[in-house]
Amino acid sequence: MGEDTDLTPTLDDLATDSLELSPVWCGWCPEEETQVIQDLSAEVDAITAVNEHNTSTGHAAVVTLSLPNAVAVNADIQLLPFPFCFRYNGRPWQSVIVKAPGPDEAATTAEQIVGVLNLSATRRGFPALFSATGGPCPIA
Repeated sequence: MGEDTDLTPTLDDLATDSLELSPVWCGWCPEEETQVIQDLSAEVDAITAVNEHNTSTGHAAVVTLSLPNAVAVNADIQLLPFPFCFRYNGRPWQSVIVKAPGPDEAATTAEQIVGVLNLSATRRGFPALFSATGGPCPIA
């Protein structure tokens, strides 16, 4: 099992038939503390848009995922974007934006997403090694 724990599932591995993990791509800018690009269906489009933002501003925005079904709340409540770094086996796996009314709700939602990721991973033969930390993943 030593080699199996070195394998990292991709988002495609986990989201193939999972409505809970159907993502949209966004761009998060730490300097502006906001999403600068949102609701794109393709990662390559998000990368292009983030690169254009970074070139025009000198910022270091990163590509992230937003899971639209991650939070279900009253439409009258304002949702704020909170970035999280989801990790697999302790290593950065994917930056994700969680929209929530506040940081406590965002953290709860991130924990729930970790649970869904670990469940999906075990269903596909990967060890349940997902975790999350606040803030976007470091740029490699």
